[in-house]
Amino acid sequence: MEKNQEITEKTFWHLILGRIFKFLLTPLGITVLTDVSVMTKPPEADILLLRRECDSWTPEQFERLPDGFRESTAHHILIEFKATESFSKEALTQAAAYEYFYKRSQKLTDDEIQVFVICSIQPQKANREQYGYTIHQQPGVYQSDNIAFNHITLISLNELSDELHNAWITCVASKKLKRLQAFNILKSQGFKFISNSFKKFLILLWQRISTIGDDNMAINHLSPKEIEEMTKMWGRDTLLSAFGEYLADIPAEQRLAGIPPEQRLAGIPPEQRLAGVNPSDVLNYFKKAGLSTEEIETCLEQLKKQS
Repeated sequence: MEKNQEITEKTFWHLILGRIFKFLLTPLGITVLTDVSVMTKPPEADILLLRRECDSWTPEQFERLPDGFRESTAHHILIEFKATESFSKEALTQAAAYEYFYKRSQKLTDDEIQVFVICSIQPQKANREQYGYTIHQQPGVYQSDNIAFNHITLISLNELSDELHNAWITCVASKKLKRLQAFNILKSQGFKFISNSFKKFLILLWQRISTIGDDNMAINHLSPKEIEEMTKMWGRDTLLSAFGEYLADIPAEQRLAGIPPEQRLAGIPPEQRLAGVNPSDVLNYFKKAGLSTEEIETCLEQLKKQS
């Protein structure tokens, strides 16, 4: 049971990250693949591949790439994502093996490929440094001075700066506050230029992981098929929530524009309809409606009798 659960969690997170990159980068001409065949024959690996067709990142691509990736000159980027596991020698060895077999199967040179290990859980300093990861290129981006691992870049999601180009992946960091900061950045800055399907996916993802505590990225009962369906799902509750947030920013007069008065007042009790209305405004309305002073006084007398 534990073995099956581990596989499910591992599959879940690399597919989630792959889905984010597909939404984010595919429209800009970057190929994003999951379950990459690292050899000419199976098995496939739980690893992501970003493949750039042009000689260098375009300005549009550069804006959407996180720190570490945007500085790479390689055309093939392999990503080993560790969401629920701590940084370890096994992770580095696995990433190096993927690189070796993929490079041979695709007949690539060292300069044409770069490998990244992305860690959701922040690596401990002592653990990181024992593998030579002491070169701090920028917050959250480490390079090793150990010859065995200096070709593998380490990305620590919890340490990346709070910028929009990083928020696309720090939304799956292990620290709850970091995830919250990332989703706030995406909502305020990123949502305005991405597709509706991407917005829906991110909202559903946030619903799934918003309650997860620090350094506990395990989510049960979510299969790869459900992850795929998250790109299509747009449930009624999610729609109403998003629509409510949308309406909150629109002035009341614009919300009601084009709606007939009788429909605006439908369902509102009579006493509430007149709440806050100046009596002189009511009298002027009656006069414009053609009622005489005597008719208005008669109406007022009837109201007094009813009260």
